[in-house]
Amino acid sequence: MCSMRLNCAIFLCLLFAYNGPVMAQEDRPCYTLDPVVVTGSRILQHLSRIGRSVSIIGREEIEAAPADSIADLLEYVSGVDVRQRGVHGVQADVAIRGSSFEQTLILVDGINVSDSQTGHHNLDLPVNLEDIERIEILKGPGARIYGHNAMAGVINIITRDVERSTVGGYVTYGDYDYYDLGAHGTFKTGDMSSRVSISRRYSAGHIEQEETDFDIKTWAYKGAINRGDHKFQLGLGYTDKDFGAYRFYSDTFPNQRERTDTLLAHSSAHLKMSDFEVMPRVFWRRHNDDFKIEIKGDWDRNEHRTDSYGVQIGSRFESELGTTALGGEIAFEVLQSTNLGDHDRERSGVFLEHKFYPVECVTLGLGASAMKYSDWGWEYWPGAELNVELMDGFNWFVSSGESFRIPTYTELYYYTQANQGNSDLKPERAWTHETGIRWRETGLGANISLFSRNAEDVIDWSRISDQEPWKSRNIAECRTQGFEVGLDFYPEAFFKKTFVSAVNLAYTYLDSDWDTGGLESKYVLDHLRHQLHGSMILDWFDGLTHDIKVRHEKRMVGDSNVVVDTRLAYKWADYEVFLEATNLFDEDYVESGFAPMPGRWIMGGVRFNMDFK
Repeated sequence: MCSMRLNCAIFLCLLFAYNGPVMAQEDRPCYTLDPVVVTGSRILQHLSRIGRSVSIIGREEIEAAPADSIADLLEYVSGVDVRQRGVHGVQADVAIRGSSFEQTLILVDGINVSDSQTGHHNLDLPVNLEDIERIEILKGPGARIYGHNAMAGVINIITRDVERSTVGGYVTYGDYDYYDLGAHGTFKTGDMSSRVSISRRYSAGHIEQEETDFDIKTWAYKGAINRGDHKFQLGLGYTDKDFGAYRFYSDTFPNQRERTDTLLAHSSAHLKMSDFEVMPRVFWRRHNDDFKIEIKGDWDRNEHRTDSYGVQIGSRFESELGTTALGGEIAFEVLQSTNLGDHDRERSGVFLEHKFYPVECVTLGLGASAMKYSDWGWEYWPGAELNVELMDGFNWFVSSGESFRIPTYTELYYYTQANQGNSDLKPERAWTHETGIRWRETGLGANISLFSRNAEDVIDWSRISDQEPWKSRNIAECRTQGFEVGLDFYPEAFFKKTFVSAVNLAYTYLDSDWDTGGLESKYVLDHLRHQLHGSMILDWFDGLTHDIKVRHEKRMVGDSNVVVDTRLAYKWADYEVFLEATNLFDEDYVESGFAPMPGRWIMGGVRFNMDFK
C-alpha cells in the first residue's frame, strides 16, 4: 500500500509538470533568488557563496503549506527528521542527518532556546507562524559559530520585521473538535514599529477516551527602532501547552499528562559605524514542565523549572584581508526540579571567524570557538569551509568542523525504577566533513552533497538486558555517512500555459556504523535510512492555489510510511479561504516511541490581512 501511494504521488508530479511548449518571456518570473543567509556564518552572505548545506523555508512557503506549527513545516525539509508525539505543535523531537534530537540547536532570532532539562522541549517556542519571516536550517556542525549542542545542525527561526501597519486574523475548524484562532497587528510610525500576535489551538483528541487532547495558547511581541545605521529590538513571547501525553514516554504506563509553559525575553542592538558593526544582546528563557504519569492507579508527578539567561556581543569589520567576526558570551542555566534536584551551571567563551576572498569566485572561511564550562572546563571547536563558483550559477563547496554536546539535566540526574541518569557523563564530540555542488538557473535548481560524521562518547539510554533499567551512558562510537540530492523546477519560467508553479523533489540516504559495546540501545539506531520528499504547487486559476506534499520515510529499525498532506486556498483582495487535509490516505504509523499519529485530519478556515493608515 505504501509503495502504491508513493508511485501514484510521483506519477501525479510528472504528469502535471509538463503542460505546454517551451517559451521564453521576459515578463515570466526568473526564480533565481539568492537570499542572504544569517545562520550558516557570523558573517552575512548570499546562499550561493556559503560553503555549507543550508535550507530555507521562506514566507511564501509558510503561507502555502498545510501546516499550523513549526514542527509541521520542518517535516518537509530533506535531511531533517521530525518525530512528533503530539501533533499540531504539541511536542516533537527534531534531528538532522541521523543525529539525536539533543544534537540539534534551536534558535529564535539567533537566541539559543534549546532546553537544558531535555531536548523534548526544544520546540516549545513562543512564536506564532504569522510571526515568522523564514526558517534557516544549517545541516552540519555549528559549534564554531554557536558553541555547544550545534553538533549536527542548527535551526534558526527568524521573525518578521514590520514594513507597514496592518491587522489580520484567522479561524480554523476541523476534525476532533479542533479549532485554531489567531490575530495579529503591526504598527509603524516614523522610525518605530511593533508587532503583536496571539493564538489558541485546541482539540478534544484524536483517540476517544485516551489522553490525546491539547490546548495551546501563545502570544508574542516584537518592537524595533530604526535610526539610520542603528537598530534596536525587543522581543517577548509566551506559550502555554496543556496536553494529554498518551504513550509519550512509556507503553507500560500509557496514561500520561503534561503541561509546559515558556517565557522568552530578549533585547538586541545593531550599531554600524563605517565598516565596523557591533551587535550586543541579552536574553532570558524560563521553562516550566509539569509531568504526570499513572502507575498502577496512582499518579506520579514531576515538576521542573529551568532558567537560562545571558549576554552576547558580536562584531564584524572589513579589512584588506577580508571580513572578520569576533565576539563572546556569558550565560547561566539554573534548574529546580522535584525529580532531578536543584542544579546550576555556567559558560563563557569567545568566537572568531574570518572570510577570505582570494579571487572573485572563491570564498574561504576559517573559524573557531572556545568555551569554558563550569562542569567540564575549556572546550575548543575549529572549522573551515570553501566555496568556489565554477561557472555562473554553479558552485562547489567543502567544509570540515568539530562539534560538541553537553548532557542535559535529565541525562545526568533523572531517576525512576525504569530510567536512571548518570552524573558522570562526558560531553559528546564529533568531526563532520561535507562536500557538494549547487546549481541554480532560471526556473531550475539542483544540489547534491556527500557527508560523514564521526562521533565519540555518544550519550544514549542503554541496558545490559531487559531485566535491567535503562541508564544513560557514553556508550557509543558512531560513523554516520550519506548523501542528499534535490531538484527544484518552476514550469512558469519555461511554459506559456501551465497551472503548475513549482515542483520539488529531494532524497536523503543515511548509513550508520555503531559500536555500543554489546549494550541494548534505546535511541541511537532509531533514525532514518531513506527519506524522500516531493511537493507540487498548482495554480488552478487566478487566486486558487493547491499545495500537495508527499513524504516517504524508512527507518534503520522499524516500519516505513508514506504521508500525503494537502492545502487548497482561494485568495481575493485581503481575504483567503482554505481547506487542508493531513495524512490524506489515512496512514497508520508512529513517529516517536509509542505514541500513535492520527489518521486523516481535515480542517477548513478563513483568514484576512489588511493595511490601515
